[in-house]
Amino acid sequence: PCYGSLVPRVDRPAAHEHSYDPLSRWSAVAKIERTPRGSKSVEHLSVLRTSDPCYGSLVPRVDRPAAHEHSYDPLSRWSAVAKIERTPRGSKSVEHLSVLRTSDPCYGSLV
Repeated sequence: PCYGSLVPRVDRPAAHEHSYDPLSRWSAVAKIERTPRGSKSVEHLSVLRTSDPCYGSLVPRVDRPAAHEHSYDPLSRWSAVAKIERTPRGSKSVEHLSVLRTSDPCYGSLV
């Protein structure tokens, strides 16, 4: 039979089984057994978890007991806490506002 024929294959008893013809079997089975591109083996992931010192490592941080706490490492603590304690751009301190209220001579002053 030619390719694309509607006759069922002779070398397999049921439609859900793969053929024993090497070329057609490889083309059918290769998609199932191929790992996705960029995937890592279990051994590779275990090595990454234990010995990868870079950011985004899968190992939990040792210097804090829980995930919601900040690290005691100065650089990582500053980068985490600086977003919380940073004042908004253009904001003025209380002292600055009090000086503006008392000494601004133009219209629209808060005096």
